[in-house]
Amino acid sequence: PCGLCRTGRLLSEHSAVATYLFTDIQGSTRLWEHEPERMRAALARHDAIARDAVESHHGRVVKMTGDGMHAVFDDPLDAVRATIQMQCALAEPQATNGLQLLVRCGMHTGISERRDNDYFGTAVNRAARIMAAAHGGQVLLSGAVATLIGEHPTGIELRDLGRVRLRDLTSPEHVYQVLHPKLRADFPPLRSLEATPNNLPQQVTSFIGRERELAEAKR
Repeated sequence: PCGLCRTGRLLSEHSAVATYLFTDIQGSTRLWEHEPERMRAALARHDAIARDAVESHHGRVVKMTGDGMHAVFDDPLDAVRATIQMQCALAEPQATNGLQLLVRCGMHTGISERRDNDYFGTAVNRAARIMAAAHGGQVLLSGAVATLIGEHPTGIELRDLGRVRLRDLTSPEHVYQVLHPKLRADFPPLRSLEATPNNLPQQVTSFIGRERELAEAKR
């Protein structure tokens, strides 16, 4: 297990440190509109492939989210390896009824709250937002996940994509892309706030008007 997991997996009866994975099929609405019968069969295969990848790497599927999945892992290495297995399988169109499904994936490690077999909190939200920044076929990790898997010789290659501003998050996230010989490596810029036209000012700092508190913290 990773160093973070060894510190105590369960923090309380309802909170835990874990790695959260979100996936989504890019362009699924268009596929449902134009290929409803093939999409129905392809999605069933997608669900089976995704579930098998998660469970064979000691993870748990929290829920299927329409055309995607939310899964949780105790070990971030298991999460990354499960995602690579899933993406490699889905990269073959014959695995999904001849219909190519481009799945985007995002992961983050942190503390969340568990309720009624579901997970809530900032760590879960951040994982979902990282996934939303990806393109179909792309696997993204937060800085927390990259740091944890970097503590061990894994053979997993990462591409540093820098700090990215994501929707609804007050602080940018340092994002990394997972590289694998069987997966596409080059993608357009991430679907971030920088890439989306808007009239919002760049948030320089979240500590506006807290000079005294900053001075006390530094002291």
